[in-house]
Amino acid sequence: MRITQGTTSLQHSLPFQAKPLFQSSTIAGFECGLVQGGRHYLLVTTRHIAQSRMLDHYRIAREHRMTTVRDGLVPGHHAGEHLAAARRAGVEAIWDLSHYHRNQDPVRCARIAAEASLSVNGPGRLWLCPVNEPSLYPSIAGMPRHEAIDMAVTMACVARDHHPDVGILTNDPITGVGDRQFEATDAIVSAVHVDVVGVNYYPHTARTSLVKVLMATWRRYRKPIMVSETSWHDGHPVHHRRYPGLNKGTWLRHVSEQVDIARFHGANVVGICWYPIVDCPPWHAPQSRNRWSHGLIRNDLSVDPWLSAELGRVAMSDAA
Repeated sequence: MRITQGTTSLQHSLPFQAKPLFQSSTIAGFECGLVQGGRHYLLVTTRHIAQSRMLDHYRIAREHRMTTVRDGLVPGHHAGEHLAAARRAGVEAIWDLSHYHRNQDPVRCARIAAEASLSVNGPGRLWLCPVNEPSLYPSIAGMPRHEAIDMAVTMACVARDHHPDVGILTNDPITGVGDRQFEATDAIVSAVHVDVVGVNYYPHTARTSLVKVLMATWRRYRKPIMVSETSWHDGHPVHHRRYPGLNKGTWLRHVSEQVDIARFHGANVVGICWYPIVDCPPWHAPQSRNRWSHGLIRNDLSVDPWLSAELGRVAMSDAA
């Protein structure tokens, strides 16, 4: 699979220009997963907690004009502290409630998130992604998919029972256009009002072009859609084999161009989330000093130069 670089941007000729749904159309995603059978808590190993580097991470995201983030109000962390940190940093957050967690009390989790948000932010909109990638719960969390879907629906409904303005994002790996790709999202959309449908799309799992995936998703749901996860892993051999010569910056440009084409054809694509924005230890080695090179922010708080430069170009383009 090859990419022709230097495609002319369509952004100034798009027929569909909806009012922005989020503060920034490029979104910083902070990995909040519980992986390796519950042995690796990525919020902890990336030090993205209120008592550590959370505010530093938000500052770097804001410096790159990413004022919307995707983060976690997941079990094991104080919801009020995370909400307050985001507020202090001046970022708008979409909060995961369960990211490969086998949540023992989803009702309590959603209620705590809703009530903490009212306490910290008042009645302003609370954006939630109740369950990250329910299709992958059987393989990663050991939970049947239907239980993960039920958990997502339950938490969405409970949050809305306890907060007057809750926006719901779904997300799942949607890398092709066959009906099976959409089964988990279909089930959630049919059970509860969903505001944004998320598409997780990575170089190593893509089955067809992103524009085809976005158009299929738009035509199926006729709801705002988001590239809710994408990134480039410098050390992933499949990335380099499928897309030779690319780096993080050129991958973001490719994704942006695919989004522009989808918008040109009428799709309401509301944002692109780079996930994760912080380099993480390998999932199988939480104590490792090595980091997977897939984010903007490195372990020493320096930044990837290619991605940083492309984010700057995107910010200038958005401001034009």
